[in-house]
Formats: sequence, structure tokens, C-alpha cells
Amino acid sequence: MLIGDIITYNAMHHPHKLALVDGDKKVTYRELEQQSNRVARVLSGLGVGPGQRVAVIEDTNISCIECALGVIKTGAVLVNINNLYNSSELLKVLKDCDPSAVIFGPNYGQLVEQIHDDLSNLGRLLCIGACNFAINLAAELSKASDDKLTLDIPEDQAFMILYTAGTTGEAKGAVYTHKAFWQNLLLTIIDTYKQTHDEKWIGPIPMYHIGGFGTIMRIFLMSNTFYMKNRFDPFDYLKTIEREKITILYAYPTMINAMVNVPQRAQFDLSSLRLVIYGGSPIPEQILRDAYDLFKCDFLQRYGATECCGSAILILTPDDHRELLAGKKEDLRRLQSAGKPSLATQVKLVDPQGQTINQPWQPGVLLAKLPAAMEGYWCAPEETAKVLCDGWLRLGDIAQFDEQGFYYLVDREKDMIVSGARNIYPREVEEVLYVHPAVKEACVIGVPDDYWGEAVKAVVVLKEPGGATESQLIDFCKSQLASYKKPKSVDFVEILPKNAGGKILKKMIRQQYWVGRDRLVN
Repeated sequence: MLIGDIITYNAMHHPHKLALVDGDKKVTYRELEQQSNRVARVLSGLGVGPGQRVAVIEDTNISCIECALGVIKTGAVLVNINNLYNSSELLKVLKDCDPSAVIFGPNYGQLVEQIHDDLSNLGRLLCIGACNFAINLAAELSKASDDKLTLDIPEDQAFMILYTAGTTGEAKGAVYTHKAFWQNLLLTIIDTYKQTHDEKWIGPIPMYHIGGFGTIMRIFLMSNTFYMKNRFDPFDYLKTIEREKITILYAYPTMINAMVNVPQRAQFDLSSLRLVIYGGSPIPEQILRDAYDLFKCDFLQRYGATECCGSAILILTPDDHRELLAGKKEDLRRLQSAGKPSLATQVKLVDPQGQTINQPWQPGVLLAKLPAAMEGYWCAPEETAKVLCDGWLRLGDIAQFDEQGFYYLVDREKDMIVSGARNIYPREVEEVLYVHPAVKEACVIGVPDDYWGEAVKAVVVLKEPGGATESQLIDFCKSQLASYKKPKSVDFVEILPKNAGGKILKKMIRQQYWVGRDRLVN
């Protein structure tokens, strides 16, 4: 089955059922099918077809989802772009995927225009609205047919590229096929405890993130209804759950923490909620207990990665949550685990020599063998070979397991920071800091943060004492990077520790900020 056919099926069997609700705007499955078919017709009329790449840059809204589905229906390869990118980051990704067309929202016109001259072969530009240098997509859609394109597309053809990043911070595109993503969707449905055809969802679904795109397609596969929010406000989320009788909340731990701390939380009737799905990091025990008291429903934790093609690697099930909270005190530590392997997934740990670790509590590199992982990184065979070998996917995390088979993430093989469920690569931030004229040396690390899980910290040696202030360096990074990547704090030191080869000992620097904790990730 092709991914675009999910909407076609629902339009046939559930034409009047709500698919998306965004404030006052509501779209049924029939309307979603019709509009995505129009997008496909417009693109096809411009010469876009199977195998070509089409990039989409827009906030997560109904138009963005319609455009993404329309791209898939042409047989082209959808490239959802991180809408938080600045112009230089966007330029790198577009040069890499070489799109035949770029669709962007009106709020991103200035960003696209900034790089237009640097990409002579950028292809067709389509704005979801009026724009003086691009095709007005809305106008073209008003004239397009809503008949579905008839194409013979093989299931093993790529339908999407989602960009992740490596330890160098360079963007790499994970390639997904229709067949692999479809298989993982089915496995995810089985693992999503209690999901029926009548669910109402709320939560963040950034389309450039596998957690976001995977969630919305899981919702569509089960003909559920998704209530969209353009920003997170904990009070508004609670109000919406009550008003719309939401049954499934998809949230990051930071969001759950914010909701349980709303002063007026007790006034809301949240009895419709049956399941909370979270990921990105475990939830501290007390916050989880508070969330149980507030939501009075089941909880499910999922752990995966962009390279996993939408599938979870490890899950902590609702039964696990209930049993551990009601069990012995020594069992509570398992609430901080990532759970056990998901359906049809094999997991193992290996030591530095590549030998399998069979003893509990021995840390090793986490590898997973999935029913269907990504095909590889776009046009990057050497990078692909580093993470995919003999069917095993190297996830970049250091983990250990206990006597009951629960896996715990204890560190990262890759030099990565996870803050608010977003991946931030220190070297990318360090390279920006080194551009600043006052900076002699810089080391960027993740430090504990009670709200975000981890926060970005820069440890800096200046060329001259007083050559720059903390706020100046933070503002400088913000001007060069997406805002979420900038350091939250800067410590100034006289010297950074190094090994005999002159390499900065980042692990030594990082450890001092994690004193008293039994793991080096949050």
C-alpha cells in the first residue's frame, strides 16, 4: 500500500469524519483527499513526477499537511524542512536534496528569497498565498481538478526524506520507502495501547520530525481526528481536552510537567482522556505521579530515532507504568528506563570491540534490528555505512539493561544534546562560537535542566579577559543558528582540559555538571 492511499481509503469509508481541526477551520477526510489531489494535480502540471524531490517549508497547519500529502500523491519524494532553520541552514539542506519544487508558507517568503540567488537551479517556487517572486499555489488550486492522479508507483520507492544531523552538525537525509513506513505504521498501531477508530488527539506534530510526521500518519491510518495547536499553552491544552473530549494526548515530558503545574488544573474535567503518549526522555517519578493524579489514564513511553522510519525501538507500556508505580520502591527506577524492545524489534548492546554484552548493568552501544529501517542517508553511502551494517542500526546511544530486560539510556555515543525533545549537535554551535572574534576556544555540552531535560551550555576561553559577555555570545549564536540551538548559559574559564593529542576532553568538562546523578543524560 502507498502512503497517500491512506487518505483515499478514509475519504471512501469515512468521508464526513473530521480529520483535522485548527481553531475554527475543520477538514473532513473527503475534503483532505480532494485538496491533496489538487496539490498533486498542480505539481504534476508543472512537471513534478516520481523520484523528484519537493521541499515543503511551513508551520504545521492544515495547508502544510495538505501540501505534504499532495507531494506524496505525485510519486515525488517529500522533503519536510525544519521551519526553524535560518537561511544558511536552509541553503545546505536544499543544496543537498536538489528539489524540483519548493512549497513555502507566506511567512517564509523572506527566508526563501534570501537564498534564491544562491540556488540557480532551485526549481519551481510555490507560495501558499500571494508572493511577488513565486507561483501563487492557492490561486492554482482553485482551478485544479480534485481527481486523483493515476500512477503506477512501486511500494519500494522512496516517498520521503527527513533530515537529521550527525556529530559534525551536517544535515543528513534519512530516506523512507512506502513499504517500510507502511509496515512500521502497522507495528506502531499494535504497540499504541487502546487506540481505536474513534480517537481525538492533541499534541505537537512538527512535520520535519519523525515523531510529528509519524504521529499524524498514525492518526490518519486509524481515521482519527487531530486537534491542531500552533503553540503550546498548558492552560489551553487542558481547556481543549475538556471542551473537545480529547482521548489521546501526545506530549513531551516538558509539556506534561507544565500542565501538572497549571494552578487551575483541578477545575478541568479530563475524564475523556484515556492515554498519554510521551517520548524524548523519561519523566521524573514525582512528575509522573502528579500526571497520573491529574489525567487519571494510561501512559505509554516510546523511544526511537529518525533512522527508524517511524518505528519505536523500546517502549514502556501502560502495564509497566501501572505495575511500577504500584510496586516496590526498588522497582521505581524502571520508570526511568526506555522500556523493552517493541514488537518485531531485536536489540543488543556491544562493547568497544563489537562483542555482544550479555550481563546486566554493563554499558554498551545500542544496536537495533528493525522490520524496516530507513533505506539510508540521501546520497551519502559512507555515512549510511556508519549506522547500518548487516541489518543492524547503530543508534548512537550508550545503554545498559537490568535483570528484567528493561533498557536504560546512560550516555550518547554521538555528541548530541536533547533539549525539549529537539536534537542539538554541539559541534555546530561550537563552530559558530569560534567565528566570534573574542573566542579562543569553545566547548558546548548538555547540562541538566529540570524543564527542558538538558540545556545547551558553552564553556569558553576568551582571547582577552572581558572580551565578550555571556549575553553577547548567546545573541551571536542566535543570529547564526535556529534559536533553540543557542547556548542557554556560558561559563568562562582560563583553560580547557585536553589529552596528549590536543583534543578537548569534553567528557571531563561535562561530568562536573552531572555530579550526583547516576546517568549522563536527562
